[in-house]
Amino acid sequence: MRHSLQVEDFGIRLRPVRLEDAPFIVWLRNLDYVRGNVGDSAADVAGQEAWLNKYFERAGDYYFIVETSGGIPLGTHGIYDVSGTSAEKGRHIIRPEVMAGIPAAMLATDLAFENLGLTELRATSVSTNLAVHSLHRKCGFKHVGTLRAAQIINGQPADLEQFLLSPEDWAKARLRLVPLAQYAGKHVAEWENSLPKSGIPKV
Repeated sequence: MRHSLQVEDFGIRLRPVRLEDAPFIVWLRNLDYVRGNVGDSAADVAGQEAWLNKYFERAGDYYFIVETSGGIPLGTHGIYDVSGTSAEKGRHIIRPEVMAGIPAAMLATDLAFENLGLTELRATSVSTNLAVHSLHRKCGFKHVGTLRAAQIINGQPADLEQFLLSPEDWAKARLRLVPLAQYAGKHVAEWENSLPKSGIPKV
């Protein structure tokens, strides 16, 4: 869905995805640590561009690029399948050399509850994606069920773990996460400042 929502804190920014982000998204989703832990996606840039063009016309879907304050892309995040005041939170992938996972998750969750006025966030993750399960729990999500063989990944059936987050549980978790996000923000700034003046390639 085309939207103008943008949030920034802890040295990172969530801004709306653009068509020119397709090469970065394809590169990101094909990283070794990502493959097998997320659903199948477009195999090439043309396919990703086609997916994004459909996304731009789809209601209730907010897709973001996570980037540094200087505009270096770090990952993706999304709030989608909005139904009333409930939505799915996912598409959370961060390039491995930066510690941006917690602040990105915080910005997306704040946006969901404050900007979008949601009262419930759902999250569904592949059963093998233990790092994301850990992040969900740090953010206050509660495990509510398992969907057996619910998705095909790399040609094989995969179980999906279901999580649920309320604004009340988020408020408690957020207090604990702020120091971690502040530390991560310093790491991201140091990483960005260590780059050549020309920056780094998006892919």
